[in-house]
Amino acid sequence: MPLRVWKRVVRLRTSSRGMVLGRFKPRMAGEEHGFFRGADSVPSLGSSLGSVVPRKHKLAGSGQGWSICGVRKALRIAIVGCGSAGPAAATLLRRQGHDVVLFERAPECRPVGAGFLLQPSGMAVLRELGIDGGVLARGAKVERLHVVDREGRDLLDLRYAELGDGLHGIGLHRPVLLHFLLEAMGEAGVEVRWGCEITAAVREPDGWRLQAAGGAVERGFDLLVIADGARSALRGRLGFRGTDRGYPWGAHWFIGENRGVFPESELYQIVHGTRRLLGFLATGTELHASAPLVSLFWSIKLADDAAIRARPLDAWKQDILHLCPRAKVLLSQITDWSQVLTARYGDVAMSRWHGDGVVVLGDAGHAMSPQLGQGVNLALADASCLAKALAELPMPDALARYSRERRFALAYYRFASRQLTPWFQSDHEFLSPLRQVLFRGMQHLGPARRFMTRTMAGLVGFR
Repeated sequence: MPLRVWKRVVRLRTSSRGMVLGRFKPRMAGEEHGFFRGADSVPSLGSSLGSVVPRKHKLAGSGQGWSICGVRKALRIAIVGCGSAGPAAATLLRRQGHDVVLFERAPECRPVGAGFLLQPSGMAVLRELGIDGGVLARGAKVERLHVVDREGRDLLDLRYAELGDGLHGIGLHRPVLLHFLLEAMGEAGVEVRWGCEITAAVREPDGWRLQAAGGAVERGFDLLVIADGARSALRGRLGFRGTDRGYPWGAHWFIGENRGVFPESELYQIVHGTRRLLGFLATGTELHASAPLVSLFWSIKLADDAAIRARPLDAWKQDILHLCPRAKVLLSQITDWSQVLTARYGDVAMSRWHGDGVVVLGDAGHAMSPQLGQGVNLALADASCLAKALAELPMPDALARYSRERRFALAYYRFASRQLTPWFQSDHEFLSPLRQVLFRGMQHLGPARRFMTRTMAGLVGFR
């Protein structure tokens, strides 16, 4: 052990805090409110001591990320999946000095999906990654969720401003987020294997052995991160227990130019009964264009998708115009069914998200219906939570802490999503008049309204 390290250890052993090894953690502005903890709060791996832990945490040996003297060792980490959680985790872990390899089965970067709403919880992680500026420049600042019935009567009108601190959402084109995530990952030096589908993973004495679809094998990974989406193949093969089921309801999606028709500062929805839900989300701009975009989503029963597409496109448009005549300008940009995406959603529930040297992030671990629009935000929070845990603890303890710290938020949003979905996407039409009374009443009760707004903003259970 170098002399300067030994002297530091001796000083820390005699400190009044009773710690084997101490660590100074500066606070970032805003952390006292519990909204985020910045990456700068964790000492650099390049320092002479690395990170250190309190006495109550056991120091792991070789392969667990810590040496006997408490100096953190670099882990070799495999991440499977390049959606949101995968690239975010890869960047944060690579910046800590770990050797990170990301495997993606797609041969190239192909973001799937339409526009989405990035919440303050997700923005805090982008700030940690250092890519919030680029995202903000191309996103639409969303200040409210406005839901009305077919007659135009308010059902919900929730505003971020009521939470204070200048909070708001960001309507975003999905390729924009992926562009900045990949850019940050490249700058961090993460190795990416495009077109490499991992079909099997086996835990061996010297680490994980991964096998690709083409037969290639790679060994020696200390940690396996599963982030390959709601339809994850590895999740079940590695014995994670839980439920995995598809929703019978989905949506038709289209992104087009707004052309001044819909407000650029809100998520606007129209409901009629429980079988009709039409929404418009301001979606910012594309990477290399300036025209403001808007995302249209139209609720459908997936069993009816083929029959709907067998009808003339104009018949589908008329169904939408019946609820929202001003959508005519947007619908005029659709000339073929191929422009309309069918989105399918799953419900994945797990009791814990880690095992021996393996952890599950994002939709692979907690896919849910889109009613609360939290998928990307929860995935980004997963990545941040995992990185912070690994920065402060040996790997086994870090993974256990990850599951422990994510449990409440994931359980809450899963529960809320399941309870909310039948009121807006189901065959239970009897719920419609009850919804009119219940939701209108709740938004006029101060505590209930604030909690609903915090739920919308992704802040319930967010640390």
